Amino acid sequence: MKKKFTLMITAGVIVTVAAISIYFASTQIKHSNDEGFEWLTSGPFSVQDYQHKLGENIFIVASGIAPNEKGTIRVYTPKNIEYVNYPFDGSAKRDFNVYFKPDTLPRKDRCSPEDFVGVWTMKFEGVIYPPIQFEFINEYIIGAENDITDLCEFVT
Repeated sequence: MKKKFTLMITAGVIVTVAAISIYFASTQIKHSNDEGFEWLTSGPFSVQDYQHKLGENIFIVASGIAPNEKGTIRVYTPKNIEYVNYPFDGSAKRDFNVYFKPDTLPRKDRCSPEDFVGVWTMKFEGVIYPPIQFEFINEYIIGAENDITDLCEFVT
């Protein structure tokens, strides 16, 4: 009887430790190389590459969102201004791919290319995954100088 009780406690501890390990492993930001790209991952959400040049697309991939997970991905500029958001609902769609490309608008908070240079933060509202950060450096991809121009003189 005592031996059975000890085995049950040991099995319970092992299951608990395994569950906690799996949970923390899924919430840690991971770096993985796939097809020549680095992917930054938090839970089921990934961003392609850490460092980007002005004019590049930012690719966000969601893979295997749990059916009970529902919320919003919010992407913030280095000035902590929300740039874009994407709602998600694992009960409706478990996987999706989206992308955005920062561009200047005649708005006070994003009228200059310098408004985009620095570390951006992607936060996950409604779930407990840690944020993902990526950076725009002060360099352009070829041709982007014409697309991302200083429009601050037009802001009133």
